[in-house]
Amino acid sequence: MPTHLARIKESTAAEVCANFDLDEGAKCLLRDGMSPQEFVDALIQKESYVDAIEFLAHALPVREGIWWGGLCMQQALGEDLSAADKVAATAALRWLMEPGEKNRLAAAVPAQSADPVSPAGALALAASQTAKAPPFASARAIARAVTLASLKNESVGIAKLQRAYVELGLVVAEGQVI
Repeated sequence: MPTHLARIKESTAAEVCANFDLDEGAKCLLRDGMSPQEFVDALIQKESYVDAIEFLAHALPVREGIWWGGLCMQQALGEDLSAADKVAATAALRWLMEPGEKNRLAAAVPAQSADPVSPAGALALAASQTAKAPPFASARAIARAVTLASLKNESVGIAKLQRAYVELGLVVAEGQVI
């Protein structure tokens, strides 16, 4: 029985996909009237995990997306963050806990100071782009954070980790983790 993804407002996967450039291989899986859950299931079946990450980043509300990215970052890196990345992670978390203008603005500098391939920097960037930014800029930063986190622990296997992060994103979308 399909799970209800309570945190995703769109009723069809096509509504979500209209907001970003979907990879050609993933487009072939998209069917009329397909629910977000059905589409993610199809992406998982085809092992298109990066496409599933991108989809979930655009489907989830920004706050839930940043939470998901933070969970992935924590799983991948634990406390193994540079000083700049710790500041960026703290800024993203601060915005997550109190998503106001003050904390949004405060996340911008740490986002730029963090390592360019840092999940923490991407999450701080997502928080800083929650207003006055191009549409879906935060979603793109969240997808980048989750994808970067999946590349940080090569001993587990990137594909296996990406699938686990997609499954974690689905748990967040169900409203079970927030």
